[in-house]
Amino acid sequence: MTASAGGIFEAEAEKAVDAVLAGPMPEAVTRALIERQVVERVVSELVDSGDLDRMLASAAEDKRTAQLVQRVLANPSVEQMLIDAVDSKLAVELTDRLVRSPEFQRVITDAVRAALARQSATLADTFAASARRIDSRLEAPPRRWIGRSPRPVGEATARPVVPYAGLASRAAAFTVDALAVHLVFLVCCAMVGLVVTLTGHHLSGSVGEALAAAGWLVLVVAYFTAFWTGVGQTPGMSLLRLRLVDASGDSPGFGRSLLRLVGALVAVSIFFVGFLPVLVDDRRRALQDFLARTVVIYDTAP
Repeated sequence: MTASAGGIFEAEAEKAVDAVLAGPMPEAVTRALIERQVVERVVSELVDSGDLDRMLASAAEDKRTAQLVQRVLANPSVEQMLIDAVDSKLAVELTDRLVRSPEFQRVITDAVRAALARQSATLADTFAASARRIDSRLEAPPRRWIGRSPRPVGEATARPVVPYAGLASRAAAFTVDALAVHLVFLVCCAMVGLVVTLTGHHLSGSVGEALAAAGWLVLVVAYFTAFWTGVGQTPGMSLLRLRLVDASGDSPGFGRSLLRLVGALVAVSIFFVGFLPVLVDDRRRALQDFLARTVVIYDTAP
């Protein structure tokens, strides 16, 4: 009789618990706990006192914990409660607040920026390494033709070995810089043309060509001298991991950079013949490097 009454009581208690879980109470309790920050305060106190670590360690070692978790997860009411909690308006509001919060957006932005930086660095390093291998292959035949020994990796001095940049690396960097300069030049020409058209003026052919030539020359001078003087490398050189230095190992000054640019234009104007000394010179100098007393080295800085 007693056993029967106990079974009936347990059945009724289970029905009552299921009815409570199926109602609005779980969501209301969850909302109250969040609004009053009860969980944060309790967890903070447990962490500060060290009780949380002891409780977790004790619970993890107890076999009854695993059995209890299995029983809870197997309960259809608990499963339904979790589904209702996920689909509830409160969960949607919390998710929306989390996504819109500045802290969450900052974390995502930093993670994406770091991933892109790592990917860009990996691609640039691969590209630079391929160009350096081509440097050695291009220079082997000319040095053999003039009876010179294979090019050393660098100078054997008391200072660390300084590898000088070869023709393939420099040509790739120059191509990138030329594309960048001409892209900026075309954009500027389009903007100027639009402004002239809107104002109702028209430039004659000779005047327009003269202005375009002058603008191109100014842009080229500003681009290369600014980057060489400021950081010792253009964007193309940075992509190929190259750096321009003077005899003291520093970035060249404005006068030296301007002289080097004039030499580079001369080297290009004579069908790139001014770059051929790079193939046989021990420090891989071109015409502009002889004029400005500069060298281009592989940039090994992180």
